[in-house]
Amino acid sequence: MKKYIGLLLMLFSLEATAQLHMKANLQTNHLWRGIEVADGLVITGDVNYSLCNGLFNLGFWGGTNTQGTYKEFNNHISFQYKGFSLALWDTYNFSTGATYNNKEFFNYKAHSTGRFLDAILDYYCGERFPLLISWSTIVFGRDRNKENTANKYSTFCYLEYPIYTKSRWHADAGIGGAFALNKAGSKTNFYGNTNGIVHVLLKVTFDWTLAKHTMPIHACMVWNPQADRAFFQLGIQLFNL
Repeated sequence: MKKYIGLLLMLFSLEATAQLHMKANLQTNHLWRGIEVADGLVITGDVNYSLCNGLFNLGFWGGTNTQGTYKEFNNHISFQYKGFSLALWDTYNFSTGATYNNKEFFNYKAHSTGRFLDAILDYYCGERFPLLISWSTIVFGRDRNKENTANKYSTFCYLEYPIYTKSRWHADAGIGGAFALNKAGSKTNFYGNTNGIVHVLLKVTFDWTLAKHTMPIHACMVWNPQADRAFFQLGIQLFNL
């Protein structure tokens, strides 16, 4: 009986510290690690449930553009402790015109799935030295060699640092490189044709307030030196509840 009472008390304790969150953004395109995933007006949203005062987080992230050519639905789970964060993203992009299998959402077969699982380890150094360090490796899915016999474990390493903060203005700079842990006879990886810098970022944000509701507006510039491409994005956070 005491065990059941203890279990109920633990569940009530978890419920007391649990929170449900929802946010949405509107932007001129969708940029991700040096890649323009979608162009046109894009709306993205996230619904997540945090437990143990934010120690654990479970959620769903989705996005679409106004043309209907881009559609994405992801599941994610994360664990955060002090400056560390460990997350697993189950990403499924079922946009039209895809060159991979994007019509079987529940397909988890390594040789034929259209999804990929991204394991991400982040460390935030702290307010005195606000550097973000991130390591991400695709551990499963459509990150395969040409023969479709092995996973390449494409990895993206990233550094980001705030370079300007004054009143409601913020500016951040970042740089990211990509490579495959399993070369598998080729230097290609999920982000490009060879090892190298694929993402250089400069992002300026203004915390706009409307009726006591803060709606950050940003301009984001991204350069991909390896692909010899550059992208520009304007966006606004519609709400964060």
